[in-house]
Amino acid sequence: MEILNIAGAIITVLMGCLGLFFPQRAAAFTGLTAVTAPGRSEFRSTFGGLFVFAGSIPLLTMLPATFLVVGLSWAGAAIGRIVSIFADNANVPKNWIAVLFETSIATLLLIGGPFGLLLQTIVRP
Repeated sequence: MEILNIAGAIITVLMGCLGLFFPQRAAAFTGLTAVTAPGRSEFRSTFGGLFVFAGSIPLLTMLPATFLVVGLSWAGAAIGRIVSIFADNANVPKNWIAVLFETSIATLLLIGGPFGLLLQTIVRP
């Protein structure tokens, strides 16, 4: 299962590299625009640096807890998008594809040890 956790972290890093080094491509990927310098800075920081570090720390430490935090973050993104689909009348295929993508990355990061750690934390004897 650890290989799946690693794959999820690597995908997170790659997504971050897209935002950090290619903010215009990241903007196109998300369907947003980054036409001003502050807009490009936002992509480089939030969609870039944040994702690079979020994916790198689990790879560097190999601690289940770090995979757990990043996996739960991806799951939170999927849940937030589902809320938006219904609350903002954003029921379009691109959003459902994004939910599937975010849920898939969350699953990769949570499967195995990180999920076991979550269960241990919730169900303490």
